Formats: sequence, structure tokens, C-alpha cells
Amino acid sequence: MSIVVNIIGEKSNVGKTIVMEGVIKELKKRGLSVATIKHDVHGFDIDKEGKDTYRHRKAGSETVIISSNKRMALIKEVKEEVPLNELLSFAKDKDVILVEGYKNSNLRKFEIYRKDFSKKLISSKENLIAIVSDEELFFEDIIVIKKNDFKKIVDLILKEEEYKI
Repeated sequence: MSIVVNIIGEKSNVGKTIVMEGVIKELKKRGLSVATIKHDVHGFDIDKEGKDTYRHRKAGSETVIISSNKRMALIKEVKEEVPLNELLSFAKDKDVILVEGYKNSNLRKFEIYRKDFSKKLISSKENLIAIVSDEELFFEDIIVIKKNDFKKIVDLILKEEEYKI
């Protein structure tokens, strides 16, 4: 089983990826294995034009797998978005799974709140672990962490219960 937490924000460019990078580095310093799942609402393409996998896909293959002794990747055309729980199952061998985006998930969350950028909190209190912010915020019953205090964020992550995948 893995600890799974969700890093979300009200909008794009609020700082989710910067927090993810810092948290990943801190988890690795502590000797933990990490997986990440990133939600992209716009669609994406990881194949490079001219490479064999790109050519296979362009020729009509709906699933392309590339593998070496160091990594593997799966590119699969889908008719609808793959459910988050199914994606989590691909990473269940890791100690911690960080999910970026998926703001409507029922996962436990860190919400990024950026001064002069964020207008409101979007997480329910039941799922909110803490707010990560670049400004001083005060809530009676919500933890607020400075955006670059990755040690404190990881301390809170490691207090979370493991997620049954």
C-alpha cells in the first residue's frame, strides 16, 4: 500500500508543480520511492516526431509500449479518460504517490493558494490536509504551510494513512 495525496490549486500556474518538485526531492532525501500522476485537461503528446514509437502510433497502433533496462512507457489511445483509481494501481509499488490536479477527487489534499492569484479555497475541509501558501493566512482549524517548507509538507504526508489500492 502507498500513501496517496493530491496537490491541487484553484487555477493553472498557481505553483502546484513547484511544490511537487520540492516534495519529491524531500521524499527522496528520506529514502522513499515516489510516483506521480499528473492530470492534463488539454490533452498531450509525449512522442517525438520521427521516433519509432511515434511512427508506430501514426501508422495506426492504438497501444505502443517502449521498454529498456532502465524504464518503460505505455502510450495508449483511449475513448474516455482513465479513472484515477485505475491509474493509481500502476504505481502501487511506490511508498508515496503524489497526484497533481484532479481537484474533484476524494483524495486527501494540499491546496496551493497564491497571493494575488487565488481567489478562494476549493477543497472541502474533510479532505484538506493543509493549505500551502506564499502569504500569511490564518484559519482556526486548517494548517497553513509556507510554500517552500517542503520538510513540513512531507512530515504531514507521512502522517497520512496508506491508501488501499
